[in-house]
Amino acid sequence: MLFWPAPPPPPPPPAPIDDPLPTLIALTAAAVLLLTCGIVRLHESTKVPDGVEDFRATECLGPFAKLTDIFRRFKCWLKVLLEYPRLVAVYKDHKRDGWFDYGTPPHSFAELGAHTATQALLNLRKHQSFRSTLEFEADHAILPTYLPIEDGAAAAIGAVALAAAELFELRTGRAQRCVVSQSGAGLTTAQYLFIYVQPSGQWAGMHGFDGTMAAEGTVKPHRKAYECKDGRWIFLHGGFPKLKKGLTDFLKCKCTVPEMAAACKTYDALDLETRMQAAGLAATMCRTPAEWRASAQGLAMASLPPVVADTVKHVDSSAASPRLLPARCARPLSDVLVVDFSHVIASPVVGRTLADHGATVVKVISHDRPRREMFDCETNHGKRTLTIELATEDGRQRLWDLLKVADVVIDGFANAALARRGFSMAAVLEKNPHLVYLDVSCFGHVGPLSHGKGFQQNANFAAGVAGIADEELLGYQLVSQIDYATGYLGAYAVLLGLIERQKAALDGQATAGGVVMRTSLCQAATWMASLGARAPSPLDWLCRVTRLLWLSDRRSTTVCDLTYLPPSVAVRMSITPPKRHGFERWWPDDAPTDDLVVAPAK
Repeated sequence: MLFWPAPPPPPPPPAPIDDPLPTLIALTAAAVLLLTCGIVRLHESTKVPDGVEDFRATECLGPFAKLTDIFRRFKCWLKVLLEYPRLVAVYKDHKRDGWFDYGTPPHSFAELGAHTATQALLNLRKHQSFRSTLEFEADHAILPTYLPIEDGAAAAIGAVALAAAELFELRTGRAQRCVVSQSGAGLTTAQYLFIYVQPSGQWAGMHGFDGTMAAEGTVKPHRKAYECKDGRWIFLHGGFPKLKKGLTDFLKCKCTVPEMAAACKTYDALDLETRMQAAGLAATMCRTPAEWRASAQGLAMASLPPVVADTVKHVDSSAASPRLLPARCARPLSDVLVVDFSHVIASPVVGRTLADHGATVVKVISHDRPRREMFDCETNHGKRTLTIELATEDGRQRLWDLLKVADVVIDGFANAALARRGFSMAAVLEKNPHLVYLDVSCFGHVGPLSHGKGFQQNANFAAGVAGIADEELLGYQLVSQIDYATGYLGAYAVLLGLIERQKAALDGQATAGGVVMRTSLCQAATWMASLGARAPSPLDWLCRVTRLLWLSDRRSTTVCDLTYLPPSVAVRMSITPPKRHGFERWWPDDAPTDDLVVAPAK
């Protein structure tokens, strides 16, 4: 007999559901109350008292940060790429006219060390018994030009690295290997394309590529070449407000291309150059290399090397205190204090390069001087800044006190600006005979234009580095032809001076009257002519332009708010690789910003 289990009892009926409306109302009210309290609390915690500036919404600056950055970069790349036929035509015209008869390029970049241009630099070393070595490493060319800018920069950078290594060897007994990169050396002459400084306060920061295109990619009536009555051309540089006003006042016209062109047509070029230079204006007649070498200034400079050292007088240490750098050091220029009076590119690069090798560089500034933000950002990071107003008695005394403990003075001011304020070279060295004094000028320290005013473009046109047709090429505008090379030559000169002083101190002597070194833009231009010229092939041109504008930003580094190309891109040293630190802005964040500006009146 089978028994089936009884079925389970049915589930109990569901409990009656209360009306959910009161619960929803209560939860909603609680959420609203909590949200209101949070908003009130947040508002109270971020409320800024009257008169206190709040944080500002800023965008992060950098390469390819926005779609518009990519578009502008592409537009520039395409324009430079399409310039190739014009560049080749200009090169052929110059070659036919003998512009490149003063030298030949090295067979390869790796052989640059044996070239006469490099040997001209290395032979300036009085003491060549050191063991440190210099090499040139070929990878690829990167600059959109036929000019020997890459080779010139590399030779100068190599000379600086070797001199720094030799000073370190003199101090510590340790020799090292220095290697210069071809592409890295080229990039150093266009560094402003790759610098970015983040905004701070009301200051909008610095976008290197956009700043370069704004400065070089547009026509500036006050920074342009004009044809004169005799068919020759003159280049006018009114790149700072005082100079710009000086040009228009002299020509008695408005700052427009048509009016300035008409005014220049009433003068012969050489006469206009002479008159404007006498008035303290940056005007240069455009010359070929042959005309430069036949001119009064070219003849005065013909026998000068790229770096000139005045005769150094040595005295027994009992008659003067030698300045001996300590043997224990981490970098070649550790414990070296540099006082930096510099402006624009060439002379500021001197101090920046010395800072790369360990020097403490104090850039002396005045808020009454005009500034150019892009170059001020690019050529002055790695330095400290100190405001000294030499128009005041207190300011002059502060400078004398600083010079007592300094090792190096960089004088990059034109028209004897320091001498007019009581700090002539002779006066400074008489009180401070331990100094290495570097003078950086446009046309050199001898000749009829020795006190002339000028910038890179003036030197280019004066010495026949380039012609009117070159100035019309964007690729030419993107690269600094001789500014950076001049800065490296200046740093090399300082290192040679410090080695001379250190050797004298080790021998129980002191330098009487200091160690005086000189270089100039025109000396650099004349020296670089010995490297000849070489037009790139179409494929090489494509590779150069693409590498420069699309592939070089990745070699940058970022330190705090600064993105830049580090010095190690160009040169490696086995013990003391060059290093660079951050940027210290010295102008107020609410100062007026323009391509070229003047500090607001007090």
